[in-house]
Amino acid sequence: MEAAETPGNADSLWVPFHNEAEWELVHFLVKNIGCTRMDKFLKLDINGMSFENACSLLKYMDKLHTGPAWTCEMIDVEGNIIAEDGTLKHKQLELWQCDPVECMQEWMGNPAFQEVMLYVPKCAYTDAKGKNCIYDEMWTGDWWWNVQVSTNLG
Repeated sequence: MEAAETPGNADSLWVPFHNEAEWELVHFLVKNIGCTRMDKFLKLDINGMSFENACSLLKYMDKLHTGPAWTCEMIDVEGNIIAEDGTLKHKQLELWQCDPVECMQEWMGNPAFQEVMLYVPKCAYTDAKGKNCIYDEMWTGDWWWNVQVSTNLG
């Protein structure tokens, strides 16, 4: 796995794995095979992978990029049920959140989304004459189009 860790290969979509084939094999093993059978498979000389066993494979998986950090905050929520003492019942709930700016930076900087990110509005139609507009993504909506057209860039 040393090649996957070199700076020259840091932009690869498959890091920390060597290539797409290794990624696909790891994906299959993790989703479909238990650790004992995974150990047996990884000990075979025919697999061509750098992992000796399931434990070393899982350690490599721990190196995968995880995105923005999640935080948990306990919040107190007042319900609509009256307790025996005449007050409304309260319950502690977990509120999991992450920084939306970090999320946007992750999405916009992630090479996996490079070919599918759109930054300009587009008109999409169900017919060739352009009579029936499709509204299914933000970039097809009137609001985005109106904001882009009305923005004074000069």
